[in-house]
Amino acid sequence: MQDSMAKSQSRKNFILLSVLVVLVILSIWAYSYIPYERKSTSFDKDLFAIDNANQAISRIELDGQDFTNTLEKKGNAWVVNEEYRMDASMQQVFFKLLEEVSIQRPVISEKLTEIKKNVIDSGVQVNIYGNESIINSFTVGGDFQSMQSYFVSGENVYIMQLPGYQSYVAGIFEVSENDWRDRVIFDGIWQDMVSLKIDRPNRKAVEFKYKDRLLRIQNQTADTAEVMNFVERFNYFFVDQFLPEGHIALEKKNSFEEAGTIEIEALDKDESLKLEFFKNPAFNAYLVNINGNEWAAIRNERMEKLWIELEKL
Repeated sequence: MQDSMAKSQSRKNFILLSVLVVLVILSIWAYSYIPYERKSTSFDKDLFAIDNANQAISRIELDGQDFTNTLEKKGNAWVVNEEYRMDASMQQVFFKLLEEVSIQRPVISEKLTEIKKNVIDSGVQVNIYGNESIINSFTVGGDFQSMQSYFVSGENVYIMQLPGYQSYVAGIFEVSENDWRDRVIFDGIWQDMVSLKIDRPNRKAVEFKYKDRLLRIQNQTADTAEVMNFVERFNYFFVDQFLPEGHIALEKKNSFEEAGTIEIEALDKDESLKLEFFKNPAFNAYLVNINGNEWAAIRNERMEKLWIELEKL
């Protein structure tokens, strides 16, 4: 789990970080540096760019070799595969990439046929719709090690870039369903709770209940401010990573020991949670079972800090 989760999260973090850095520098770069005159080129560098992507796009289909992800706008929200809320940071980064992505140059070398075949055979087919009509359709592929990304459209193959920064443009099209998902599992704040109960092995259970407009700890004396500082840790509580079936950590879950449960009773019964935690010192994250259904992971340092703060009440 340690290597798998670390590599998966590292790759996602790299993609997000590289693109977010671009967003910071683009406004400065756009006004201070013009590396080419668009009218002097024989191709449209903005062929794949979409102005005001969040408003122009209604649906994106990403069809890979072993996955299909559909991102679709439902009212004012974006959902993943008609089931999950879309992660806000992923949405922001992805749509900004779609607005800023640029052709570095067409592929015209003797490797054109080989590159095109590799992208078509192993890449991701991208279909982008606006108001149910298709805006653009192309295939994305590349080499993560060399940071080279290709878009194939018709007979043409293009090397793609985010101007002013080297990044693996194709990477964000390749992420799994779980990486598109909103990682928040309690979509509320402490005022949306009726009670919060934490039960750990060989320790007395600690329970907080809503009373007199605050969550108050039961059966022990504690500073109200400290209590509120602690329970606010559960505002919009999130996991670090959802784990798909067959993940290596789940195959080894029998080696994990029970580390406790956290139960949130919410005003909205649909938001209530029962989280079961499992720990193995050899791994860098806790396993978390959510409401007896799906599995996720939370980094050790996050959970250990939570336990330490609980002990101080």
